[in-house]
Amino acid sequence: MRLSRTLLLSAAPGICLALLATGCGSGGTDGGAGSAADRSAEIEAALDEGGELTVWTWSTKFEGAVAAFEKAHPAVDVEIVNAGQSADQYTALQNAISSGENIPDVAMVEYFALPQLALSEQLVSVEEWGLGGLEDRFTRSSWRQMTYGGTTYGLPNNTGPLIMIYNRDVFERAGIEEPPATWEEYAQAAEKIREELPDSRIASIDPGDAGGLDSLIWQGGGRPFQHEGESVTVDFTGEDTAKVNDYWSDLLARDLVAAEPGWTDEWWRSLGDGSLATWTTGAWALGNISSTLTDNAGDFRVAPAPVWDAGDPQNAENGGSGFSVIEGSDDTALAMGFLKWFSLNEASVQEQLDAGSFPAQSAPLEDPEWLSKEFDYFGGQQANKVLAEASGQVARGWQYLPYQVYANSVFADSVGARISEGGSIQAGAEEWGEQLRSYGEEQGFDVG
Repeated sequence: MRLSRTLLLSAAPGICLALLATGCGSGGTDGGAGSAADRSAEIEAALDEGGELTVWTWSTKFEGAVAAFEKAHPAVDVEIVNAGQSADQYTALQNAISSGENIPDVAMVEYFALPQLALSEQLVSVEEWGLGGLEDRFTRSSWRQMTYGGTTYGLPNNTGPLIMIYNRDVFERAGIEEPPATWEEYAQAAEKIREELPDSRIASIDPGDAGGLDSLIWQGGGRPFQHEGESVTVDFTGEDTAKVNDYWSDLLARDLVAAEPGWTDEWWRSLGDGSLATWTTGAWALGNISSTLTDNAGDFRVAPAPVWDAGDPQNAENGGSGFSVIEGSDDTALAMGFLKWFSLNEASVQEQLDAGSFPAQSAPLEDPEWLSKEFDYFGGQQANKVLAEASGQVARGWQYLPYQVYANSVFADSVGARISEGGSIQAGAEEWGEQLRSYGEEQGFDVG
């Protein structure tokens, strides 16, 4: 491998972290040989024998599932650790592996980060442990996002098919009878809201959210990132990519959308008081808005995200993550046993659904009871039907860079600056692309 021995795994540019040498041990058990039957027997034996496991996640949605696992496997004690969110956790993970101390057995890994962690040899292949045959138990897009270089490094857990949450009252006051089905209709709705309700806008676009823009480009047919082996392509000049960037630049220039960071107190207030009429986001967001804007019960509804072509409703993912066994685990067999049970056992999955997770598992998406669930917060709407349909329409072909963690960390310097000033998002994206090409070349990739 001629790649540089450093890859950034931190949100702070300039902090580089060493790649692990090929052939790092997996702690208690070597996962490189043995039939699927042998591996299955080894996993079951480890579960029966028991032991201690450490699971890293910053989400609070998994405590019930872990408790259900411990009830079913009383000889196993699982400790949940919050080692930091997203890039902070990945930095802590690299540091733990480099030092050989406090290495978790299992960790939550966002889909965009998986290629970088897999390339750094921090994750154990589930195929080596006989779990590769579980692909049909998960959605197509989620399984592919847990795969890098033809190898699957964990099991999917949750996904974020793109949907739109909208304020029905704001729409009615602006004279909008139905949620926009296409982006053309969305722009028309934005004009009506601006005209009828001068203090409101249809949405905001976050200058710091690379994932948000990536999702919109993915849905629009753009594919700016591609990689195969050591070859990487970064290209924001494609017609579909430019179409999306120019669309949002136009809305910004006409003051039809706001440039506002998301997830702040001010942003939540804007959603709650109707200053922002829609939130185009991942399916996971239903739990976030209902638990945050508790006084707005009944105000919001869920709709499919607008599409570019009504006859071909291609969708995308916005967020989502899986869980992976970490190289250096003290007991890889036990960790794999936990991973499989946690990911697929009915009691575990139900606990996660009850906690508000949107599943990567296929079974709930086909369950009539789950699909017909009525959400009081959304006016009794059977919102899961919208979410399941959105999940089934996720378009193929999207890839993240093998250094996407770094890419996201510098998004605000280029694209974000253009969004904040109401300038050309496309120009910012091309500037971002130049930066990502230079970084990739510095790391030893063949960048085109």
